[in-house]
Amino acid sequence: MKAVIYYTEIAQGYQGRNMEHMIGEKLLEAGLFKEKGRKLAFEPRGKGEHGKPFFTLLPQLHYNISHSGRYVLCIFTRQEVGLDIQEHRKVNYERMLKRMVPEERLRQILASPHMEEEFFKEWVLREAYVKWTGEGLSMDFTRIPMNRGWHAVLKFCEDYSVAVWSEEEMEIRWEQVEITLP
Repeated sequence: MKAVIYYTEIAQGYQGRNMEHMIGEKLLEAGLFKEKGRKLAFEPRGKGEHGKPFFTLLPQLHYNISHSGRYVLCIFTRQEVGLDIQEHRKVNYERMLKRMVPEERLRQILASPHMEEEFFKEWVLREAYVKWTGEGLSMDFTRIPMNRGWHAVLKFCEDYSVAVWSEEEMEIRWEQVEITLP
């Protein structure tokens, strides 16, 4: 199965101004046109039980959008998919891990010489899972079955972690898009 991740760096003037959602929609618009030659304005969208959006007239095309820090990403593929990006920043790792992973995994991560890297890997994987299933934040993250479906942590850039989750393995290509807002 093939997938493409379109990504953009948020322009300096828009950083920190809560423009990520709008930029995500523009990235979705650009990707939809490149992938299917269709205009987003003419594609009705519905929402799943927990609010996951989908194209009502393009059931074979699935997408997911994520943003963090300076970047916005949008993935397109022919299967349900979850995508997450997270900028690495200092947080209370132990407090967050207690809500995110089972106790045994929490101990492993905290004892790891690469604790911060492991923490963000776990974070993006679990976020990608709930976005894949459409359950969103309503799910208990500590109960995510890490052996269900296919998932991967992807190389992107320093100080960021990115993960995808789907039913079947995907061959992923990346494409950068410049997004300008009026």
